[in-house]
Amino acid sequence: DNRVFQKEPVQAAKLYKEFFDQSINVGERDTIVRAVRSTWSFEQAEAAWQAVDDREILLMRQEITVAEHGDWASVELYEVYQNRTAQRQEVVYYFSLPESAVVTGLWLGNSPDRAERFVYRVAPRGAAQAVYRNEVRYNRDPALVEQIGPRQYRLRVFPVEPQSWRWDDTGRSTIEEGPPLYMWLTYHVLAAGDSWPLPHLAEKRNVYWDETSLRLVNGAPMEADEETWLPESVDATSPVQPVGHRVQFPSGEVVVVHPAAGSDMSRLAAGLRLAVVLDRSRSMAAHELEVQAALARLAEIAGPATDVYLTASEYRGEGPSLVSLGALDPDAVMYYGGQNAAELLAQFSALQDGRDYDAILVLTDGSGYELGDAEVEAPIPDAPVWMVHLGGDFPLGYDDATLEAVHASGGGTVGGIEEALTRLAVSIEGRNNGLPAHDVVDGYTWLTVLEDGNDASDEGFAPFAARRLILTEMQRNRGQMGRLDTLDHLHEIAIANSIVTPYSSMLVLVNQQQEDLLDELEEGDDRFEREYEQVGETVENALTVTGVPEPEEWLLLALAAAMLVWYVRAGRRQPLKIF
Repeated sequence: DNRVFQKEPVQAAKLYKEFFDQSINVGERDTIVRAVRSTWSFEQAEAAWQAVDDREILLMRQEITVAEHGDWASVELYEVYQNRTAQRQEVVYYFSLPESAVVTGLWLGNSPDRAERFVYRVAPRGAAQAVYRNEVRYNRDPALVEQIGPRQYRLRVFPVEPQSWRWDDTGRSTIEEGPPLYMWLTYHVLAAGDSWPLPHLAEKRNVYWDETSLRLVNGAPMEADEETWLPESVDATSPVQPVGHRVQFPSGEVVVVHPAAGSDMSRLAAGLRLAVVLDRSRSMAAHELEVQAALARLAEIAGPATDVYLTASEYRGEGPSLVSLGALDPDAVMYYGGQNAAELLAQFSALQDGRDYDAILVLTDGSGYELGDAEVEAPIPDAPVWMVHLGGDFPLGYDDATLEAVHASGGGTVGGIEEALTRLAVSIEGRNNGLPAHDVVDGYTWLTVLEDGNDASDEGFAPFAARRLILTEMQRNRGQMGRLDTLDHLHEIAIANSIVTPYSSMLVLVNQQQEDLLDELEEGDDRFEREYEQVGETVENALTVTGVPEPEEWLLLALAAAMLVWYVRAGRRQPLKIF
């Protein structure tokens, strides 16, 4: 049964990750490389090694173009791909941007001519995913960019057409290179000092670059090696002066943004009730010293009576538990097994037992997303949830339920305990002053208010403000996030401002049939229901395969039948040979 060879490797990788808390491709790389090269066929060995090293698609050209607008910029990433194999391939990127940044456009083309490129549509995340997976199954061109975390994104492009063989009249064969595929991605980003942050690559599949790749930044050679997708940032052409922005929406909502000064930072009040959730996964052992420092800091802020929830993997041999911070010996904590973010929050919820908190701080790292969709669903807590990824070790993303729980609770994700405490203080002060969704992100304070009037609105800044407005609406409607009218309202904001959000993805379609399919799926009640997908290439769903072959499949069947008839008839014409 071929399904065994498809399912068992996936299950083995999942179990390995759950037990050892790291990818099997990372932990057993040398063994895997030796295994795939152990074959009698040199061609098969090279192809397998090529697949393991993700060297199927050459990045022929890469250009970064920055258009500066004061303290923010519009950045375009342009890439050209060429397939180096004999099979259709998919480009997959997992990347992150600063939290306040917004993806604003995606295009595909069969040539560098911008006038002929295929344009994106902003679509509900579930409908966009379903169309993309359907078109991958039928070997037709789509591209999809999705937000899978507060700052995390996934970009997929398919298909990059393969090489082909050509035979001349003498029977000699030559390899014809596959046609290039062209991709454009744009985003808006605030300045970080006097530079413009570029996407940070977390994971990739199939694509590679080498000394033949032409890589440019604003027309000049890029300073990046073969291991680096993009530089960390691009220098601004002149010193950047942060300024305030005000954007008014048709609903009357106004997003007000100001540069954050040190004197503007709030202080946490005494008597703060905190819940600390400590991830005891195996990978957290590498952050042991950071855990100790974070717990010591929290003891200063909230005292030794602070509740600490100790999580437990199913392989640990014991369940999760609740202790006081003063009774916990950080040196005695044993890190074992693996868990994802949903399981951490679910175990906290199961032990909470009606206790009230001002905030929930989850001390964790960047592992967990690769474990797959959790069997439990993270509820939206009454207190803001702050996922503290120690050492700035952010995950590839979150499952949708966990991402919703973090955003709707009024929390977020941070790279250290001090950032969490600063943002928590600003948020609490805002709530106490009747100003919900008050936050400080990327050096600016963000506030959403309802105002009457026609004051000047910074329309160029609208994509940034739309992101903040959507977060505000999620917090206001935290108890109604399962309602379609609530999600449709958030999606309308994304469409009006042409941005990618946790609920709205960008999908590039290349023909009317794809457009019609998306139109149909956008009307479905499940249009926002996105399935978790394993890290890597998009896999075909065997349950969706129909009994009616595609046109090219009918052609192959007809050719096979014709060859069979010819073979039988030719065999009948041969005289019987007796040995």
